[in-house]
Amino acid sequence: MKEVQQAFDAYLLASISQHKYVKLQYFTDIHEFMTVMSVTEQLLEIDGVSFLLLNTGEKIKLKNIVRIDHFYAPQYAHIADFSCDC
Repeated sequence: MKEVQQAFDAYLLASISQHKYVKLQYFTDIHEFMTVMSVTEQLLEIDGVSFLLLNTGEKIKLKNIVRIDHFYAPQYAHIADFSCDC
């Protein structure tokens, strides 16, 4: 599990430093599953909560991210196919 966390963190940080266009899948606070394509801008911390800022202005809680491109967040790494690209 540690390797998954390291790979996910490294990819996330690399995408931010490169302002990379990524496919991001995450849950909203009301547990909606969302997929967006956007450029990653920076990591923010607001009131002790970490967020990923996208160039759209959207702030995604890091704990809610399921996948960024082909890297799954550690808490979802056991899921083989968590897509809905119909």
